[in-house]
Amino acid sequence: MALSGAQRRRLDARLDALGHDQNAARLVAHLRTPAGAEELARLVDAVAVHTSEVFRDEVQLSAFREHVLSPRVQRSKTPLRIWSAGCAAGEEVATLLLLMAQEGADPSSRVLGTDISEQVLTRARELSFPADALRRVPEAARSRYFEPKGRRHALVESLRAQAEFRRHNLMEAPYPEAPGGGGFDIIFCRNVLIYFTPEAFQRTVRSLGERLAPGGVLVLSAAEPLLQVPPELRLLPSEHAFFYVREDAAPVEPVRPKRDSGRFPSIVTGASGSAAPKPDAPPVPPSAPDETAMAEADWLFSCVLDGASTGVPDEKSERDLRRCLDLDPDHVAARYLLGLLLEQCGQPGAALEAYRRALRAVESGRARPVPFFLNLPRLRVACARAVERLEAEGAR
Repeated sequence: MALSGAQRRRLDARLDALGHDQNAARLVAHLRTPAGAEELARLVDAVAVHTSEVFRDEVQLSAFREHVLSPRVQRSKTPLRIWSAGCAAGEEVATLLLLMAQEGADPSSRVLGTDISEQVLTRARELSFPADALRRVPEAARSRYFEPKGRRHALVESLRAQAEFRRHNLMEAPYPEAPGGGGFDIIFCRNVLIYFTPEAFQRTVRSLGERLAPGGVLVLSAAEPLLQVPPELRLLPSEHAFFYVREDAAPVEPVRPKRDSGRFPSIVTGASGSAAPKPDAPPVPPSAPDETAMAEADWLFSCVLDGASTGVPDEKSERDLRRCLDLDPDHVAARYLLGLLLEQCGQPGAALEAYRRALRAVESGRARPVPFFLNLPRLRVACARAVERLEAEGAR
């Protein structure tokens, strides 16, 4: 895990408070003992990120409800088994319980919430939140599914009974088993992997995929697209989100993203981007991209995303992203993806420069929103975190 500047400062402060003047090896050995367990928990809490709210990222949740949850509930009346990995103080678990209730899922369905911090899990088990954490919850749902508890609002007992919380570190095996075995139907792991190194990112995704039942769905945040989808997973794109399905005998038909311009085709599942412009095509001046150039840039960008699920070589993805940026230099989502790709290919210096340029474009107001990917505020956060992480690792 790469730490931001603020996380490093909190960690240093906690280490100073513990009063350890021993060397690193001795400290690690101490933290692994029963006597050091409490100190280890405090260190974890110093660096862990627990910020969230109920119904965070409504756009992705709406796509999840329409294209994943609702069809699954309609197809099968058996209980759902869902895992929220990195559940923080229970906001995502509450979100999933609400969505299941609204869709009429079997009341025997269960949601497992895990987090690395015991302290935050203590709060999560209450499934009780301040009013600010519920600001995205529609008033009708708030009145029906929450009850006042002092200055907080607690989820009703019938839904709380469907939740279980457990400590788990995604960097460690074994991973949790679904109730009754057979794998989880849905795994949420949002805004967690963005803090991981590329190697840890890919390793964790493979491990999460192994915990899915056949046909199960992995949900990551929009800031965590997979440019190297494991062979056992298949990309299920929707217009506003990306989901990853563990292959089974009856694959779900992907929902095709739409295009506003109508000039260029949508993502074609299984295509390798062969319809993309040839590398020797005349470049469009980057200073003033017109409507046609921007539409073509969007199409190239979508081809790269689709190619991730079909084994397109990194070289072609990089070429298409660079062509996209030739057409539209302020296509910050493409520049962010280029950074991810370069980082995964072992080029941290080039990746850092891509992230920095994307961040400058967002902060200067030049960046153009891409409707089917990240919104600009989240792109800014994602790029800033990537820059912090690579700078902390010494990239130049």
